[in-house]
Amino acid sequence: MRKFAKSDKVADLLRHAISNAFLGELEDPRLSWITITEVQLSRDFSVAKLYYTVVAPNLGLQEAEAALHENLRRLRSYLGRNLRLKQTPELRFIFDETQEKAERIEALLRSLHKDTDE
Repeated sequence: MRKFAKSDKVADLLRHAISNAFLGELEDPRLSWITITEVQLSRDFSVAKLYYTVVAPNLGLQEAEAALHENLRRLRSYLGRNLRLKQTPELRFIFDETQEKAERIEALLRSLHKDTDE
């Protein structure tokens, strides 16, 4: 069984708290369509890289980025009030391209398989 480091625990705590904020606290309906897929913390916990995806086809990436940017201060304030951390980390949102890359690879594999069948 893997032993979790403190940074793993704090990252998981942040991910859950942000998800809760997106689903109700921040009152921006665009945020409910954004999912945090991973949180990476700097060694001193001063910076959190938040990888996200957009799960609604009607919410574009630019609109999602705007929603995140517009709610950034309120989100940090929410985290500061609700988490027991010495300091609230600086939040940096990064679009998680993993799903898109996987879909492109699958499409390429399907096209290769289709070409060999013909």
